[in-house]
Amino acid sequence: MQSALKRGVTIAGGVLCVAAAALLVVRGIALRDSLGEQLSRVSAAAFAAALGLYLVGSLLLGAAWVVLVRVASNAHARARPLLRAHMRAQVAKYLPGNVFHFAYRHLAARREGVPHAALGAALGLEAALLLTAAAVIALGVAADPRLDALVPWARKSILFVPVLAVLAWIALSYIAPRFGLPRAAVSRRAPGLALVLAIDFAFFLLAATALRTLDPQPDALPFGAWCGWLSLAWIVGYVTPGAPAGIGLREAVLALGLSPALGESEALALALLYRLVTTIADGAVAALGFLDREAV
Repeated sequence: MQSALKRGVTIAGGVLCVAAAALLVVRGIALRDSLGEQLSRVSAAAFAAALGLYLVGSLLLGAAWVVLVRVASNAHARARPLLRAHMRAQVAKYLPGNVFHFAYRHLAARREGVPHAALGAALGLEAALLLTAAAVIALGVAADPRLDALVPWARKSILFVPVLAVLAWIALSYIAPRFGLPRAAVSRRAPGLALVLAIDFAFFLLAATALRTLDPQPDALPFGAWCGWLSLAWIVGYVTPGAPAGIGLREAVLALGLSPALGESEALALALLYRLVTTIADGAVAALGFLDREAV
């Protein structure tokens, strides 16, 4: 029954993803003239700058993964194989099921001798800390009532997400050892977790700056609004099962949030260009990972 429920949730998430993508296509066709004009306004320099910012953010998340594996395992696993696996796994986010990038990193870390329990804890911590950072940044825009039409759970649930960081710390320190995770003093793990949370905040700020850089008139919105809508869009794509890399959903949330200040065609153009930036960046990061041929 649990398997059937999981399959049903994944299918529902996939359907929502397809529906959001279809809505974007319909609006894109309706706005094709003005949309094309908005796309042409973005300079190559701005696109390159956005790409560079997002690349830096992606590499920072790779460093965060290394720290999390070491914190969870209470051991000093080699950084290079863990970082390389994280980089290579970026393209797997676009496969149906939205789990293969996790599996690839897991197998690579197992070859480094990291136990399953520690990797499970590292993955849980990664999700909790990313969601915490994104939720804190998104609080400024989460009260927008228009969200109820697209993702009715977002406005209420996002207020409780920051609690995940505290719960993750408690689970790692007091509960996980019962399942075979190495025990370590809370004080020894706190600096590593604080570092990862800081990296996660830096990632979302860089990602929002990349989005803002694409706009020919970035001052049309306060920087906090750029950060808030980007973070909220990321959350929706991350937590929806069966949505590969949040395709469709993230663009829909961005277009919804940015359109009052920028206009519908410009907001949609930015959402689509941002997806192009992230896809190219993920491909570039993965390529760098595969170019690294050091024996594991």
